[in-house]
Amino acid sequence: MNDKKRPSLRGTAILIMALTVLIWALAYPIGASLPENSLKEPLNSSYGVLNVLFTALAFGGVVITLIFQVNQAKEAQQESVERSISEMFQIFTSAEFQETKDAAFRVLIPAIRHRAYAEFVASRLYAVAQLPFPASESIKQSIMDLEGNAERAKTMEFWKMERADRLKLDDIFNFFAMLAQRNSASDVIKHVDFAYDWWRPALLLIAQMQVEHRERHPEIGEYCKGRPVIETVQRLDVVFGHKPLTSRDEIWAYLAKHPKMIGFGMDACFSAAPGEAGSSRKS
Repeated sequence: MNDKKRPSLRGTAILIMALTVLIWALAYPIGASLPENSLKEPLNSSYGVLNVLFTALAFGGVVITLIFQVNQAKEAQQESVERSISEMFQIFTSAEFQETKDAAFRVLIPAIRHRAYAEFVASRLYAVAQLPFPASESIKQSIMDLEGNAERAKTMEFWKMERADRLKLDDIFNFFAMLAQRNSASDVIKHVDFAYDWWRPALLLIAQMQVEHRERHPEIGEYCKGRPVIETVQRLDVVFGHKPLTSRDEIWAYLAKHPKMIGFGMDACFSAAPGEAGSSRKS
């Protein structure tokens, strides 16, 4: 049990017992002030007086036990959540998951540099209304430039490599979605280095593209019921102390001036309205 809560619970138990004895002690003077024969049992009956005291103390003990059990259940649940966060952190920092993070950035960086690819990636988060891969050699080259495994680049078809990396990005989205559900342990999460500040702008870009793609394709609402990435980002913003961005203008203004996005060479087409992006897009 939490050391800080022990004194509080002990104090509650003592208070309940003290009130029980106090009420019992006040029964005699109160009863003596009542008219004669108003009570069926005589107040000077030792057996009756002690019986009332022990019954009241037993009832107080039951109340105290229930209070302790409720607090123990809450603490056990909190410990379970904290343990799961610790396990998630071990996964996040493992060598195997590092490959997942590297693959995800091989998708996110080209998506930052090419709006057309970002739209493609966002559309593939849905089961319907999926866009084809953009007909752009510069996008393909941008992806290949980030491939650090020369052997994989030689032996594996480009389309299979690109799809495999996008599936790893899905794993990242799922990881942060699970982390966002642990809001009951937000004090623990924000003191663990999940590198959220690094991931936030890139995740926010894909999240906003996903929102805009859904708005352009009403059929998505009929067939796809999954939680959008933007909800995950907004939940994590609260946990890690960021102000959640809710409007399109807020999000694009934030991304346009973010140093990491500028450093990655964010496509100027992102500043265009959703309907105008196609006409101003660069290959």
